Amino acid sequence: MSILLTNPANDTSERENVPLHPAIVPDGYMLTTRLMRHDYVHASYGCPAGRHAHHEHVVFWPTRGTGSVEVDGSWHSLTVGQGVWVPAGIAHAVKRDPSSTVAAVHVLPSAWKEHASEVRAVTVRPALQEMLLYLMKAPMPKQQRLRAQQVCLDLIADESLPTLDLVMPQDDRVAPIAEMLLINPADGRPLEEWAWDVSLSSRTIARAFRSSTGLTFNEWRTRARIMRAIDLLGEGVPVGAVARKVGYATIGAFSNAFYRVVGRRPQEFHPLRLSGTSK
Repeated sequence: MSILLTNPANDTSERENVPLHPAIVPDGYMLTTRLMRHDYVHASYGCPAGRHAHHEHVVFWPTRGTGSVEVDGSWHSLTVGQGVWVPAGIAHAVKRDPSSTVAAVHVLPSAWKEHASEVRAVTVRPALQEMLLYLMKAPMPKQQRLRAQQVCLDLIADESLPTLDLVMPQDDRVAPIAEMLLINPADGRPLEEWAWDVSLSSRTIARAFRSSTGLTFNEWRTRARIMRAIDLLGEGVPVGAVARKVGYATIGAFSNAFYRVVGRRPQEFHPLRLSGTSK
């Protein structure tokens, strides 16, 4: 657990001797958003390379592609629609693919009335994304901007959807199987057929998956399918089509598997549902 301490001398930036980046939010406002697209502007524009901390709370989320944020030695992998809340003063590092764009929403601590001491997952709904990006480029009177910023804070405080991590096996004997399943999660071949293809016994594969990932082969494959399904749902692909793409013959079977892994139904991850609209 990361604890936000009000005394700057006691925060993680001081304890770990990492740089504390200058304040980003302009005087008189509650938040501001910066986009990380070009490495050469990171240091002066918002988020420098390497571990550092901010005076403000920060919500990181990809606007395109993927990104990841490291806090306390754990990497939080993010896709579009998923964000991570990093409290003020907490040391972190940000990594992204060169083709991806990651947004950083800096929130003034005095403007945030909710619990703020823990790193947590945040759902960045389409409505919130559009408003934050609009505020970046649209001129407007200060009071109107402050009202819009308050709406953004309310949306950030709303209930978040869970994020899902997948441990990749480090055992070289089964790593190729995992990579092929990530490429084609709909591949439903039983363990015995995989064993034949890679010239291993099914028992060896089963033991390697369990020892390397903590999951059985079938549990790992299901998790890989659900992670891919979340990406497809976030792109607006209909639930039925997603089910087929990740290897389920019926929506019911897909929905049940999804619920067992995530604790939510797949419809809750669809952009139309997240934005509060319906067909």
